Amino acid sequence: MVKKAVIFGIVLALILLGLFFYKKNNSYQTYKVEKRQVVKSVYASGYIDTSDLVVVKSEVSGYVEKMYVKEGDTVKKGQPIAKISNQTIYENIKDIDYQIASIREKLLKNSPFQRENQAQIEIKRQVYENAKKIYERRKALFQKGLISKEQFDEVAKNLEVAEKDYKKQLELYKDTLQDLNFQLKSLSAKKNSLEKELDKYIVKSPTDGKVLRKFLNEGDYVNSMTQSNQIVSIGDPNKIETVLLVDEEYIPKIKEGMEVLIKLDSYPDKVFTGKIKTIELQSDRNSRTVKVKADVNYDLPVVVNMTVEGNIILSKEEGIFIPKEIISEGRVKILQGNQVKEINIQAESEDYNGYVKVLKGLKEGDTLVIGK
Repeated sequence: MVKKAVIFGIVLALILLGLFFYKKNNSYQTYKVEKRQVVKSVYASGYIDTSDLVVVKSEVSGYVEKMYVKEGDTVKKGQPIAKISNQTIYENIKDIDYQIASIREKLLKNSPFQRENQAQIEIKRQVYENAKKIYERRKALFQKGLISKEQFDEVAKNLEVAEKDYKKQLELYKDTLQDLNFQLKSLSAKKNSLEKELDKYIVKSPTDGKVLRKFLNEGDYVNSMTQSNQIVSIGDPNKIETVLLVDEEYIPKIKEGMEVLIKLDSYPDKVFTGKIKTIELQSDRNSRTVKVKADVNYDLPVVVNMTVEGNIILSKEEGIFIPKEIISEGRVKILQGNQVKEINIQAESEDYNGYVKVLKGLKEGDTLVIGK
């Protein structure tokens, strides 16, 4: 950024109250001495902003599948702004929904899965019940001495095996149900996580306001890692503020409440006035400028992001100002009647854009001679 020095004198059309002028008279020119007002100011360019401006950005990358708003639309906090496409997440959720539906179908009371497991349990139960009956009959025979101990022990062993098989089948069914419920819970949690992730692909308004600018259109690619993740800007166009980018070396001279004069290309013959309201406490390291915000009385229509040029008034000086070039070694030529005389004057050393302030030696109405 090309730095602009502190500007003294005529910074805008209305700052200098009156114009210095020369009058040509034969072989020389004259300059009429008058009291005037000159200001010291700091120049800064900038733009019109809103005090509550929010740039809505995307957390994720992808193509803009749908834009729900356009410039000028009024939006509410939480309202969808845009939808970013992510087919992978949609497919994953679809696959999880299929798995969840399959598990829930298995858990239904009369599902094929339930009937098959109940049938296996019933078979094991019947085997166990038959083994118990055989055991009771053989036990009675053994007690009467009609069968050997080896035959009775074999029947007892068969009963033990049948009982274990039956209980094992029951436990297997119970474990299977627990596993299915665990899978259902796990899949539901995974789906919930994916839906939360998918929610990021629906960009929502973080505040109430109006859509001031739309940065992207449907079909554009959003890269969350770059500046191209901006979707829209939202704010209240009635809460206007003016941002001036002031070179950091001049910040110590600027105070809140100072007067500022603003020019817009849209209104070349108009000067708007305002006051400095805030000075940011951080400088931009690239441009070496500091944002200075002002409340400006725009009595004509303006829009956000309009470029402005401003002068922050540091001080105003009133007095007699004359062109520096007509002073020679502390002396000037003055017209008295028809005579030209040289007189001594006392002037400030400070240069006001080619003019100096006279402290002694001249008064209003004097006519200075130039070029004779």
